[in-house]
Amino acid sequence: MADFTCDTNYLAPTGFKITVSRENFPNLQFYAQQVMHPSMEMNAVDVPYRRAAVAVTGDTVSFGMLSMDIMMDEKMNVYEELFQWLERMVEEKHRPNTGRLLDNSGESIAHYCDIRVQILNSANNVARELKYVNSFPISLGDITFAATSDGQYLTFPVSFKFDYFDFV
Repeated sequence: MADFTCDTNYLAPTGFKITVSRENFPNLQFYAQQVMHPSMEMNAVDVPYRRAAVAVTGDTVSFGMLSMDIMMDEKMNVYEELFQWLERMVEEKHRPNTGRLLDNSGESIAHYCDIRVQILNSANNVARELKYVNSFPISLGDITFAATSDGQYLTFPVSFKFDYFDFV
């Protein structure tokens, strides 16, 4: 008779660490409170056959948005980093065909950044790592200031688009 013992350890929802370009965004990795890994969909193609359409596998994959809830620090440093990133993408001049932005002195600034989510095991060691390639923010969410707060800290949502993700 076979022995079907299961030694699977399940993933804890609190075991993760975020890393975004440390030279441009030193505060972001320490304040991410929640990460919503995006959906992945393959578009099926309907092929006509006699009186019905038959679905066949598609040839493209699309991804949802990478979303995070970020804890607000007292000086709003994290929010300001993301705000400036969005603002630079809209306001600064683009260097042709490079995907890079220029600051006021003509120096190149990162436009796209890889975002890494490290999945930690029960001993807080890295078990897996997801890499979201060529990410950039598309939404910086609302901040709710409320005098009737129950002692919880402020958070705000931020969403990113990216080319694809991969396991590192």
